[in-house]
Amino acid sequence: NEAAQYGCTNVLAGTIPFPGMTPEQQIANVIMQDWPEEWSQRYFTQNYLFEDPTIDRVNSSTEPFLWSELEPIYRDDNRAMRVMNEASDFKLGHGLTIPMVTLDGLKAGFSLAGERVELPPLARKKLQLTSTFALVRALTLNDDRERTRLTIRELDVLHWLAEGKGDWEISVILNVSEHLVDKMARNIKRKLNAANRTHAVALALRQKLIT
Repeated sequence: NEAAQYGCTNVLAGTIPFPGMTPEQQIANVIMQDWPEEWSQRYFTQNYLFEDPTIDRVNSSTEPFLWSELEPIYRDDNRAMRVMNEASDFKLGHGLTIPMVTLDGLKAGFSLAGERVELPPLARKKLQLTSTFALVRALTLNDDRERTRLTIRELDVLHWLAEGKGDWEISVILNVSEHLVDKMARNIKRKLNAANRTHAVALALRQKLIT
């Protein structure tokens, strides 16, 4: 393990959940995971993801960063401090996070962490390359394994949702009731484990259910 020589003992990677997603939906966005089980459970059930300063940085930057570089930014934020301090309790006090953007435009992050992490600049660049390759490969395998089954009519509705059409417009195009369109949209969200319609379209694009 190339990262282990620098003190990285754990890894977590996945796409960034949309605001308002349930813990179950957040967990579904994880692609690779070797976090302590107790910490993972606490992190997601307590909705720490939306208070995590590393997630804020992934959402706003594409540059890799050490967690220690964020401390001056979040030290006055009690919620962010709580997340990072509790991570330290599980021997995840130091880390490197590499922000990425998937081919379908979803933001993603690859984090390597440990109790003490020391990464010279050259090592950071090497880990950025290997992490990017690992996440792309994992995303491809995950999409192939978890392709969602939608009915032909649900795919029709999904197509028009992706085109930005509303329920009434779709009902006219497909010659069905507006109520049925709404029902199928709800089914699509449920099957894709999506937080909302926009998220459903993004997930469908990733799985190549629509193009």
